Amino acid sequence: MSTFEQSLVESAAAVATFGASSADYDALTDERVIELGVAIAALERAFGLVKTQHAAQIARRSRREFGHTGLAARNGFASPQKLLQEVTKVTAREAGQLVALGNAMGEAEAARELIDTGVTELGGVPVEPAWDEPICQAITTGTLTVDCADALRRGLGQPTVTVTGGMLSDVAERLIREKSNLSADRILKAARLERDLIDLDGIQARQQELYERGGVRLSSQPDGMWRLTGQLDPESAAILTTALDPYTSPRRGGPRFTRPDDAARAQAIIDDPRTTERLTLDGLLELVTLGASVDPQKMQPKRRTLVKIVTTVDTVVEVPRNGAEADAGAQKGRGFGVLEDNGEVVSAATVQLSVCDGDTLELTIDRNGRPLDLGRTSRLYDRRQREALAARDGGCLWPDCDRPPAFTEAHHTRQWKRDRGRTDVDDGVLLCRFHHLQLHNNHWEIERRDAEFWLIPPPTVDAARVPVKLCSKNPLLEHLRRAATG
Repeated sequence: MSTFEQSLVESAAAVATFGASSADYDALTDERVIELGVAIAALERAFGLVKTQHAAQIARRSRREFGHTGLAARNGFASPQKLLQEVTKVTAREAGQLVALGNAMGEAEAARELIDTGVTELGGVPVEPAWDEPICQAITTGTLTVDCADALRRGLGQPTVTVTGGMLSDVAERLIREKSNLSADRILKAARLERDLIDLDGIQARQQELYERGGVRLSSQPDGMWRLTGQLDPESAAILTTALDPYTSPRRGGPRFTRPDDAARAQAIIDDPRTTERLTLDGLLELVTLGASVDPQKMQPKRRTLVKIVTTVDTVVEVPRNGAEADAGAQKGRGFGVLEDNGEVVSAATVQLSVCDGDTLELTIDRNGRPLDLGRTSRLYDRRQREALAARDGGCLWPDCDRPPAFTEAHHTRQWKRDRGRTDVDDGVLLCRFHHLQLHNNHWEIERRDAEFWLIPPPTVDAARVPVKLCSKNPLLEHLRRAATG
């Protein structure tokens, strides 16, 4: 056994020995529990690198040109992924992920070696660094876990004629620098957004791809139950969740209510003995039943819009073409919209369809998201102010929180009673119920500095009370800032 293999075995044995008894964990202080989590994450990243390189070796030794003499075939497996599943007991998804990342690391390393030795062309094709080289390097240094690296690669997609490998590489470097502490799901979302911002013309194609992948299936089970499975594209999910939220949102962190009727309805949902999942199903069945009972010949031609789409005027209006194309007509606005319910980006075509079919609300904001000509001095924020805050903040403003505007409450940064603050949009932020209570109960503060908001932790969390910048969750604002500076 090599020294490397021996060290792996010894490391695994040491970890297993420590974790064998719950008493080991009970003896840890709160601070040590947190430190242990950091250590576990570091070990997972290190082992992730080993697993990725191991998967790449299995794939390379099982290449198609080897035929039945390849490693996987000799051991009776149809693919390197199948062999990896059997040997390491990972899922099919993880096996595919590891092989893909391992191959990418090998290709990036080979390209770098050629460049470093002065090779600029190979078989008439220019030799360039792999666009995902920064991601592969981040796995090697332990900056990214395997899941996060895979999410970043998938979110950014592949280079095209208009979105070059160099552009994607630059974005990857920046996201690794800024987002490496996020979960894989959030890195995937951030990467998809970045791809949309640099590839506006590709939004509709990517939206269509997600639409085509959507679908549900109803199948019977041996015990008499039926299983509903499937996946929804972002627009379909926004329609469904918006329709079902009234049935369950008080249980899932929806806003607190001040009107007695609303508060009583919310409390009734909380006190309902049915599970949240059962409430959701019953709500869905009620909607289907109501929809099925409507006579199509008597339906109103104008239906209430369920989903809110936030966009800019340039995406909605028709923009005349320049030069020789002016006589050929006009093209629809270029840009995108954002589904307020889940923050997903949709194409200009979807925005224009929504404007045709539903009601619109005009709200003028500057590039920092500050609404113009709105403001009141009453105790509570009114509907128009809430719409303005939703467009500016895009949901709960607390770092890493993904609650949409419908699940938030308006917080006075200069508190109404203590600071004699005004109920103005400039001094309000959206927070979900959990983080709103967290702020008041644990003595956090939010300060406004010009157009920016900063979260100030209490001394019990950070003795130095270093401010944390709060960023909007609305992708449109980032798009507007880049357009203004680019």
